[in-house]
Amino acid sequence: MILYPAIDLKDGQCVRLLHGDMEKATVFNTSPADQAQRFVKDGFSWLHVVDLNGAIEGKSVNTAAVETILESISIPVQLGGGIRTLEDCARHLAHVDGVML
Repeated sequence: MILYPAIDLKDGQCVRLLHGDMEKATVFNTSPADQAQRFVKDGFSWLHVVDLNGAIEGKSVNTAAVETILESISIPVQLGGGIRTLEDCARHLAHVDGVML
């Protein structure tokens, strides 16, 4: 079995929404890179990240937070929320070590 810890990003912070309500968010960590590193230290080998603002707005919004996550860890990351074009994909992939575009 593979467990995928998740980081949900809202306004650049790690949050959990109450019943999916963007207005009812609890901030768990203000540093997404720190949270990602904690998951790695806890032994996880995969990470799931969602740009909640991007999912609502239809375009990547928390790009800076995603980039800091991708640059701070070396485990595989699933990424969703606001990614609509190949250019969006390429921009995120450019921040992953070992990826050639």
